[in-house]
Amino acid sequence: MSRYGINAFLREINMAAAAHRAYVADPAGYAAEWAGAPLTPEERAALQRRDFGALYGFGAHPYLLWSFTEAVWVPEISRAELVERFRRESAAHGYPDVAT
Repeated sequence: MSRYGINAFLREINMAAAAHRAYVADPAGYAAEWAGAPLTPEERAALQRRDFGALYGFGAHPYLLWSFTEAVWVPEISRAELVERFRRESAAHGYPDVAT
């Protein structure tokens, strides 16, 4: 597991407008080509699917993950619906180990 890799990816999408636009346009392609830090195949697949529940379970930093989730899902999903989905899908993983 590479928490650093996941968090580096999330930070890039959150902070770089060009990266955000490219990821939103093609999440699978962007995640497949991203070489910023090592990712396991499972982590890369979760990023390709925009699967915030799995990323939470892998130990993504909660603040980075929420900013990422909101940035890549709203307005496709309303913020209220997204908050509920985020709670439900992250709860399925319990409290992850986010130590670095």
